[in-house]
Amino acid sequence: MILMYLLKVSACTALFFALYHFLLARLTFFNLNRAYLLLMLVFSFFIPALTIENAREIIVPADKEVNQVTYAKNDGFVEQDFIDNGAKPVQNLNWELILICAYLTILILLSFRMVFMMIRIKHQLRKNKLAEEDSVILVGKNSAIKNCSFLNRIVVDISLPACERELVIRHESVHVKQLHALDKLLANLVTAILWFNPVIYFWRNAIDHNHEFLADRETSRVADKNVYASLLLNLAMPAKQLATHSFSKLPLKNRIMMLYKEPNAKLKKLAYLAIVPVLLICCMAFINRKEIIVEKTLAGAEIPSDAPRKPNVYAMNYLKDNLIIKRNTPGAFKEVEVVLVVDAGHGGKDVSPTALDGQKEKDLNLRAVKILKEEAARRGIKVLLTREKDEYLALHDRLPKQPVTAFISIHHSTGIKTGEGVPFNGVEVYVSKLNKNIKLAEEFGTGILGKLNKLEGLPVRGALKEANLYLLRESKAPAVVIEMGNIADQKSLEYISQEKNIRRMSNLILDGFVEFSNRGC
Repeated sequence: MILMYLLKVSACTALFFALYHFLLARLTFFNLNRAYLLLMLVFSFFIPALTIENAREIIVPADKEVNQVTYAKNDGFVEQDFIDNGAKPVQNLNWELILICAYLTILILLSFRMVFMMIRIKHQLRKNKLAEEDSVILVGKNSAIKNCSFLNRIVVDISLPACERELVIRHESVHVKQLHALDKLLANLVTAILWFNPVIYFWRNAIDHNHEFLADRETSRVADKNVYASLLLNLAMPAKQLATHSFSKLPLKNRIMMLYKEPNAKLKKLAYLAIVPVLLICCMAFINRKEIIVEKTLAGAEIPSDAPRKPNVYAMNYLKDNLIIKRNTPGAFKEVEVVLVVDAGHGGKDVSPTALDGQKEKDLNLRAVKILKEEAARRGIKVLLTREKDEYLALHDRLPKQPVTAFISIHHSTGIKTGEGVPFNGVEVYVSKLNKNIKLAEEFGTGILGKLNKLEGLPVRGALKEANLYLLRESKAPAVVIEMGNIADQKSLEYISQEKNIRRMSNLILDGFVEFSNRGC
């Protein structure tokens, strides 16, 4: 999440800086440019943090369907409990966590570097200070820090002639009076946060250059431009300190050009109107959007013919952020946190069957639970996964350790023949009658089946099936196993290979979970 946010921030900075570089940087409206650089830097962080909610009311009948608990003929279960032989699981690298740790490590190092630099500058000033008058510190000509400003202090080489010293002080006084040090601190902080973004280094340089343009303009009003430009060239030195404003640092080409450039006509301020479309583009592209669907319950006779109905799951746009919640609904949502734990069957050394196209069932299971979690996040439903990579987990490690609302284990069947001699190539839901909470499991499983029966393109077993599996038998939370299709059947495999179909199934399963949790459990 944090990495995606930072990438959006970086994209905003790239767009805003492109506008500055190609349109505004050559204008002599230095105060406006300063405001642009600072405000757009703040907006780059602000825009991706915004979320717009679109509330939409739908009408649903007051009377609900009553789910009848029925069981299909018990013709054998295709999945078998994996027996752990004591071998150690193979741990795969969590690249997301590694990236976050690497990012934070570099951020901390850069932050310490900035603090250390400021402490070092203060130490050098104390060491080389010869005299101080009205916030002007006079240092020897051998001092590494001279002819610059640091926070609210001006540092000048005592060996300079009086006229040159006066010009340096006038120049640096502009930095102090206009609080350029605050801009510099903000730019250095943002650079540390976005250290991976090359644009931010150009942005920081642009802020520095603009500060110098402002100070040069004010100083040239009381000094001869030729004398002042000559002094800039004589005192030029490489820029080494990011925390100070040096009087003259290389390169000087842009400063000399701006010093002699005639002020732009006021009409050219219209160029700043280009900010509006760029700002709108960033808002449209990077502001988060969530659709809130508020259900209003009415008796069937009261529902107007033209009233918006509960959306069909097939009509949903699964590639957009949708948050579907039910307000003012009694049940578990208001009493305890609603949590669904979803398990991807097999994994790691638990060898799983292979599909017709060579895919492993364990990989298809993992893909399905990740999609289900994505859809749950869009709807504001908290889902925890037992595994998020190809790793082995013992059966007892898959079961929730803390109280949760429900537990689902996702599998794909492998075409083993049923009692009638014909494999079932669709979706099936299993429970275990040996579980102490079988009534809740039946209610949960039947509710999911009721929703899955709306699925088109893949057959769904119309009744629950029973299996004596460890996960179903020992789970303290209402538990079901869902077979999401037969990977040994070509037609079934083609259907579940399409991501949009898995998303449809996921939303139907989540519909059943929401209905179950709203009843209280």
